Amino acid sequence: MTLPPDRWAELAQHVYEALEDEAAQPLREVAGEAPEGFESFSELETSLSEWSFGYGVAWALARTQEPFASSRRISELATEATTAAWRSFGDPWRALIAADRHEPTSPADEPEPEPQFDDFMSGLARARARRPREREE
Repeated sequence: MTLPPDRWAELAQHVYEALEDEAAQPLREVAGEAPEGFESFSELETSLSEWSFGYGVAWALARTQEPFASSRRISELATEATTAAWRSFGDPWRALIAADRHEPTSPADEPEPEPQFDDFMSGLARARARRPREREE
């Protein structure tokens, strides 16, 4: 049970078009509900959202085209179509993950610790010092 090449290419094209559609921005509403101080999602977070959205589109279309196929087969078709569309639409995953995991190279690159975190850690240290120890009997 395999989609003919022209239907598979059509499925990948539909996914690409869904990803390109400016009206389909899965994180837009989430960003609107974000707490004060939130600036934006990282490129990796945005890409994961877009990939998931594209996969959902592909899964729904594949299920419609192959209603009696197994869930595993529908998943394979959705993954293949999303991967093909992503090659034209998005950045390579390795580059996105590497950029997201970028570690500071010098102390000057390191972000200043949040004052709340420092307060929390010092409070935690004091709490541990005051915790009664169990007595050995």
